[in-house]
Amino acid sequence: MWTLYKLSFREAPLLSRPLRAKLWRNTAGRQRGADRSSWPGTFQFFGQSSFAEFALCHERNVVKVPTEVPLELLGPLACGIQTGAGSVLNVLAPSVGEAIAIFGVGSVGLSAVMAARLVGAGTVIAVDLNESRLNMAMALGATHVVNGAEGPTADQIRTIAPDGVNYALDATGVPHVILQAIAALAPRGVCGLVGAPPPTGTPINLADIMATGKTIRGIVEGDSTPDLLIPRLVDLYRQGRFPFDKLVRYYELADINQAIEDSEKGLTVKPIIRMPNRRSI
Repeated sequence: MWTLYKLSFREAPLLSRPLRAKLWRNTAGRQRGADRSSWPGTFQFFGQSSFAEFALCHERNVVKVPTEVPLELLGPLACGIQTGAGSVLNVLAPSVGEAIAIFGVGSVGLSAVMAARLVGAGTVIAVDLNESRLNMAMALGATHVVNGAEGPTADQIRTIAPDGVNYALDATGVPHVILQAIAALAPRGVCGLVGAPPPTGTPINLADIMATGKTIRGIVEGDSTPDLLIPRLVDLYRQGRFPFDKLVRYYELADINQAIEDSEKGLTVKPIIRMPNRRSI
């Protein structure tokens, strides 16, 4: 399966310490120094060729996965699911009994919910505007849900955890939601950012950050080494402990517009498009 540029074990000896300077090497086009102008029918965007039946990948973008699990199911592990799970397992790493709030429960946020349940977080709060996704979050391990349409989320969270949560994870990239995530933190709490906010400034109360010892942490792809995390997630899935297949719904290519519509309505969390005349090598 294809994933973002992964590091050698010499460069990244630990699961949670990828070399960020090299992380995006193969996400925006061809490898440095590679001339592919003479290769007919090839194009790269985000290091891949969408809707193609085959992909040309650098060896370090490929993760070997077990054949016992359908390959078409494993594709989402390379991005959103790895991001959500890795953010909890690698970066925030809540201890047993601690509290975490996850803002935005699409594929990233729901993966974070499952990971928080795995590590034994005592309070797992899912925050979203979509009731069906909040219901799914409860089914996947959230202990509480908060609908952002019912008032300031930080206030709602403090009715559940009066002192605030130890960790918050924002998967929305929406500035006012990020501010609510920070406000929901307990003293010395950590807020991880995995959503892509706009490049405009976000007014953060720096005095509060200083006085309470809060930390704001940027996270890319769960700060994961894919060779290590993805096989681990596959093993957890096979044990029934990380049921990410519940996020997935398959669509044929002819039904791609329906997949987009279902995703926008929140009816489907992670649509997977099946190509016609699928072949295997």
